[in-house]
Amino acid sequence: MKKQLYVAIVIALCCAFTGVKASGIMRVAEKDSIIVTFGNKTRLIIYGENKSELDKIMRYDLNALLRDLHVKLDSSRSDTTFLREEVDGKRYLKDKSDEDYVRIGVRGVHVKDGDTEVRIDADGVSVRDHDDDNDDDDDGDKDKDYKRIGKNFHRSRVGSSPRKGFAFALGLNTYGSNDPGGIYNKEDYDLRPFGSRFVSLGYIASAKIARGQKAGFHLDFGIDFSWFNLMYDGNNTITKLTDRVDFPLVEDNNGNEVELRKSKLVVPNVNLSLMPTVSFKNSFISYVSAGMYGGYRLGSYTKVRRVGTKDNDRERVNYYLNDFRYGVAAEIGFRNFVDLFVNYDLNTLHETNRGPKVNMLSFGIKL
Repeated sequence: MKKQLYVAIVIALCCAFTGVKASGIMRVAEKDSIIVTFGNKTRLIIYGENKSELDKIMRYDLNALLRDLHVKLDSSRSDTTFLREEVDGKRYLKDKSDEDYVRIGVRGVHVKDGDTEVRIDADGVSVRDHDDDNDDDDDGDKDKDYKRIGKNFHRSRVGSSPRKGFAFALGLNTYGSNDPGGIYNKEDYDLRPFGSRFVSLGYIASAKIARGQKAGFHLDFGIDFSWFNLMYDGNNTITKLTDRVDFPLVEDNNGNEVELRKSKLVVPNVNLSLMPTVSFKNSFISYVSAGMYGGYRLGSYTKVRRVGTKDNDRERVNYYLNDFRYGVAAEIGFRNFVDLFVNYDLNTLHETNRGPKVNMLSFGIKL
């Protein structure tokens, strides 16, 4: 290991450069090796793959190392004694800039691990390996030693779909189409605009179909869990009758209307999606995507809270909701900004002739 090699080099050169006298001789052997002899029975062998490896020892404060290094000799009568002690050479560096570090700033991320340095910035990923440096040709320009292994480190890259990865969507629900069917009044099941929220959490995988200089075409596959939160406007709630649903006013035991703080229907779903996506390089619009989705209902319940109380009345009923949902979706992404989405269910929320013919429309932002 390099650390052990450095320790051996440090001990030997400490003796050579700090005034410690050896009773033997010091000579340079072949293949960049140094052998230091102390008396008749003590030798230090220093081996480096090349001259630059041996020169690295000069980065360290040898005097400090010699003061702190304690070697305990075994009192064995044996003529041969093997000594080994490992120390962290970083603490003896003269220039602390040689230490390993991770720096994060407005210009990006700079990581140093041993002889390797990595830069991550807006232009991509760059790597510099000090082992590859040529000391004889060093002209002081360190930036040119970095090897660029990636370009355009932006979310709207062409090589991979910008939609790939975990995704969180937050938006609003409304009725894309609304037909009461001559049985219901729209006012009874109308939704609060900002109270009916849509939430989705999922993961998107992507397959690259084609790639050009300025655009790329991808096929994205997604799975997510989503929630319809349909908050009714007014003091109505949804109930299940023998053959259909109804939206009556909530009343007390005396038949008086009760003012509600909230009344909502919650419908969770698990969904699969297939979305062809076109991504753009160096454009304000990072991608445009459109496709289809299908889902399965995981349950449903109502939640009612009266004004002046913190108690919630919950009821878990299916309310003749369709078990399956399917529809079309579209997204547009912007560079350095949130993405926008819209989903439209092609099938109705309730089973045929069991409730109003409403198709759900969800829209909002996606992160």
